[in-house]
Amino acid sequence: MKAAPSTNRIDSLDLIRGVAILGILIMNITSFSQIGMAYLNPKLGAGIEGVNGWIHSFAFLFADMRFMSMFSILFGAGMMLFVQNIEQKELKPAKYHYKRMFLLLGFGLIHAHLIWLGDILVPYAICGCLVFLIRNWSSKALVTVASILFMIPVVMNLLIYCTLSPRELGEIYGGIWNAESSNEIQAYQSSYFGQMEARSQGAYFLETSQFLSEGLWRYSAMMITGILLFRLEWFKAIKGGAYYLRFGLVFLITGLVISASGLYLSYERLWDGAWSMTVGHQFTYIASFSMALSYISILVFWSTVGRGRRVQNLLKKVGRMAFTNYIFSSVVCTFIFYGHGLGYFAQFDRVQQWGVVLFVWLLILLLSNWVMKRYKQGPLEFIWRKLTYF
Repeated sequence: MKAAPSTNRIDSLDLIRGVAILGILIMNITSFSQIGMAYLNPKLGAGIEGVNGWIHSFAFLFADMRFMSMFSILFGAGMMLFVQNIEQKELKPAKYHYKRMFLLLGFGLIHAHLIWLGDILVPYAICGCLVFLIRNWSSKALVTVASILFMIPVVMNLLIYCTLSPRELGEIYGGIWNAESSNEIQAYQSSYFGQMEARSQGAYFLETSQFLSEGLWRYSAMMITGILLFRLEWFKAIKGGAYYLRFGLVFLITGLVISASGLYLSYERLWDGAWSMTVGHQFTYIASFSMALSYISILVFWSTVGRGRRVQNLLKKVGRMAFTNYIFSSVVCTFIFYGHGLGYFAQFDRVQQWGVVLFVWLLILLLSNWVMKRYKQGPLEFIWRKLTYF
């Protein structure tokens, strides 16, 4: 067994990762607390009447896919930092990277099938294996590949909407979009073992059909973006903080305009299923990339200024144990909503869901602060690292 190489940490990466892991819960809370289709169709579950509509609109504009895209970009940058550290120790990057991804795949399968179906570790492990193969390509080639990969789901969905008749679109999307799944509610309000079939079926769908239709392309494109930003030393703010603030604000406004247009058109079309799942989804999909770059750049700027250092340090602690916090949030939320715990599945409106979000954020902040004052890593980070270098 060889000694694990030291890690040359980049502080802004920890800060961004901490914000991303907290922000992901803004959208994930819908999947924890409601039937699966409620994540896409806001009229299901808590609905969009009254204050529920305002809360959904806020999440739609500022959170939907944004933090997941940030996390995917950070995954690519983190992969390059890992490779850099390995090479400094004159070890073989491929050996340790693929071992690391294999372990992540195992953690993800456990998470998806035994805790919560909305896992991202399995697709990250697969995409991480593929992106690693092209990490040394020229920046121009990587930009081209990332652009093509990112646009594949956009083109596929637009082709579906433009080539099929309204009747065919209705047959494909109508029943799925408006499905109030009593079986799903019954399953997640039952015992732990009573949930197993529904959870595994949902996880399998996300790991196969959903992954091939969108996740593979989007996650890979975002990881390549992370590699490019790492090459530019974006996270080290080498061009001065003001540059990153200006860049972030431009991309924030761009993303908000795109996203707001999608939200307006969705209401205009009364959240029609066929349109929302094909054309409408692309507004969020494209805006998420712009706003992920915006959030990252603004946080890089924040890392260069003196204000809010105590808050930054706390968020960095959250980021340094992001793996642990990600699984921890799943354990806490499934206990609150599923039948093996408090059993509030399909019962909370969006205000109550936000109460859970704030509660879990508080737990994560307290846990991260406590652990990082005593240890160098979170428990799952420690296990992952030890097994990688075993």
